[in-house]
Amino acid sequence: MQGSNKLVLAHFWAAFAALSLAIPLGAWQMLVRSPLHRWVDPERYYIAVTAHGSTLAYIFPTLIAMGFGYAVCAVSLGRPMHGMRLAWASLGLVVAGAVMALATVAAGKATVLYTFYPPLLGSAWYYLGILTAVTGSWIWVALMVSHFRRWKRDHPGLPVPLAMFATTAAALLWAWTSLGVGSEILFLILP
Repeated sequence: MQGSNKLVLAHFWAAFAALSLAIPLGAWQMLVRSPLHRWVDPERYYIAVTAHGSTLAYIFPTLIAMGFGYAVCAVSLGRPMHGMRLAWASLGLVVAGAVMALATVAAGKATVLYTFYPPLLGSAWYYLGILTAVTGSWIWVALMVSHFRRWKRDHPGLPVPLAMFATTAAALLWAWTSLGVGSEILFLILP
């Protein structure tokens, strides 16, 4: 994959590490809601739901999309990736944001069910963690667009390989969607 093997694998390892935390929480939630289990403290239940939902809604799919995007970029364009330091920095931001958000949830400061709908408001640290992770993904979007544009510049008149076209389109859709998440977070944490 043109020197991006470690980057791609790091994204997948981080994604599946996050998933390995979310799966037991989901199983525990099913047990708690089944007739096999008796009463549980609602606060603990909502902590588990928030951690599970935040991981599966924001962290896991973002890391998978980023890792897959880097792999597609390297393979379909057939040349080494540029901006590797930025790519690693974006991974660092996503992981740091995930840790910040999930640590806040584990501390019981954000039992908001991974949504941002009032009246459920959590600590600003939870929202800043999610925003940090989303910001890290925006670097990935910029890198996908940059690779796309460079390939078009170097190959005038040729169509961009379909896999890279689709990956860049998906990255731009993610950027558009996540701008809404980012702006909603800013409205929640700003006084």
